[in-house]
Amino acid sequence: MLESIFTGLGYLLEPATWGWILGGTLLGLVLGIIPGLGSLIGMALFLPFTFKLDIMQAMPFMVALSAVGFTGGSITAVLLGVPGDASNIATMLDGHPMTQKGEGARAIGAALTASLVGGVMATGFAVVMMFAIMPIIMSITSREMVFIILIGLAFISMLGNEGRVKSLISGCLGLMLSCIGMVMVSGEVRFTFDQAFLFEGLPIVPVCFGLFAVPPMVELAMKGSEGTISNVTITSLSIKDTLKGAWDVLRNKFLCLRCAIIGYFFGILPGVGANAAVFLAYGHAKATDKKPESFGTGNVRGVIGPESCNNAKESGSWLTTFALGVPGSSTGAIGLGALMMMGIMPGPGMLTEHLDITFSLLMIVALANIVGFIICFPLVAPLARIAAIPSRILVPLVFIFIVVGTYANRSLMEDIVLLLIFSVIGLIVRRFKYNAGSMLLGYILGTMFENYLFISLQI
Repeated sequence: MLESIFTGLGYLLEPATWGWILGGTLLGLVLGIIPGLGSLIGMALFLPFTFKLDIMQAMPFMVALSAVGFTGGSITAVLLGVPGDASNIATMLDGHPMTQKGEGARAIGAALTASLVGGVMATGFAVVMMFAIMPIIMSITSREMVFIILIGLAFISMLGNEGRVKSLISGCLGLMLSCIGMVMVSGEVRFTFDQAFLFEGLPIVPVCFGLFAVPPMVELAMKGSEGTISNVTITSLSIKDTLKGAWDVLRNKFLCLRCAIIGYFFGILPGVGANAAVFLAYGHAKATDKKPESFGTGNVRGVIGPESCNNAKESGSWLTTFALGVPGSSTGAIGLGALMMMGIMPGPGMLTEHLDITFSLLMIVALANIVGFIICFPLVAPLARIAAIPSRILVPLVFIFIVVGTYANRSLMEDIVLLLIFSVIGLIVRRFKYNAGSMLLGYILGTMFENYLFISLQI
């Protein structure tokens, strides 16, 4: 075992490996910042090139790319109210209100630091618990998954400040939306109106953009051609604002630790994914705060919790992919395919025959978070000035990204129609002060709950 660990460390000391890590980190940050793209598309585009590459060339690039994609997405979520990925929506709930109050640099500083701490902590968990956690995960059945998802649904009423009744109504509407499409366990088709593009259910990208990205841009456009997201000025942004956000993370270190554990735990559960985990982390941050009513108006703990969870789940996801051969996320599924293309079969053998590779790749998750932090942290104040761009410039650019990102997801014009429909729904939800976050959580967990419940009842 020690020999494998030292061999894995040797891989990490090679300059070529660092070149691939740096390249993957940079691409992951750029794709994460662009709404609708993200690390998943980057990994999919890179997959064909793995035929010509060695495993310690291709996998460091792909692991690093996936590790920092959510970090890039948090920047647009905080500054523009447009999440780079669905997992950044929880960060946006308090991060964007902070930007509107002129605290954009502080919010991004907190997001970057929480991402770093969560990613590094979870890597430590993954390495230390590599052998202890796998038997437990393999013993989890569909019954346990039903219970875990019920815990997630229990947080629906706590996601917003609109009142528990309105949050519950929003969550129930989300559960109703999850009923659209084909039932995977029986093949029955529901509420599709004979439209083939709805057979797989509602795609998450137009749903997220319509509920969360379009309404704030419409409100910004209504301010006039010179309206801005906030009254932020050049002189109000400095390294002090960024460091204040980093200090907020240190002051809330135990919250960061708990949310990192949530992210790691959900990461190692195949099929649950980051979307549910970040909302649970957000709900936990709100439930443990002395002033829960301040969430949704710019509470920095609402940024720290989801961001530490977001990057933490990647270590757990990759560990499940390597050790069980069962991807814990969509990016893990692409990584699984890459390993098989290079002649390595994921599974328990990754903890015996290829322990050196597994150890080095898990460490790359932490290294990518560190590199991403070093790259982004000095640029926080300049990036925060995006909030001062006039609406006549910003709104058209953001709408272009939203439309292109929606179409790029599945290359279907029908998704643009769905974007328009959910944009109207998002405006109505915002106007009557219902909770879009609760609606999204119900939508995400509804399908999983139905599938696992059906399987449990058949056993």
